[in-house]
Amino acid sequence: MDKIVDVLKGFPDYIGSNGRTEEEIEQAEKALSVSFAKDYRKYLKEIGLASFDGRELTGLTKTARLDVVLVTKEQRERFGQEVQSFYVVEEANIDGIVIWQNSDGEIYETAPNLIPKKIANSLSEYVLN
Repeated sequence: MDKIVDVLKGFPDYIGSNGRTEEEIEQAEKALSVSFAKDYRKYLKEIGLASFDGRELTGLTKTARLDVVLVTKEQRERFGQEVQSFYVVEEANIDGIVIWQNSDGEIYETAPNLIPKKIANSLSEYVLN
């Protein structure tokens, strides 16, 4: 079982939201034509949106710059075909770097003019590195 919730809550400056319903999560998946990885689903269901260590993960929120659906659609247009089956978990806001996840839970990094590069096997692994 992935420990993403425990990992996030373990950061001293963690700030979390309220979890989201299964219906809200399924609507987001449908809007993006993806299935969220188990750890991201757990994160959405139990937290919904999180800030930690000076970073912010996407989630299900009315804040456009952090909403996984809106951010993913925007970044898919920017990065094209190679990321169409991914969804954004974090925008680094440094050099155009975007962090993505696929339905298997693998984490990828993209930057302008570079192909996606796998950087972690799970959301927890990514957050801890």
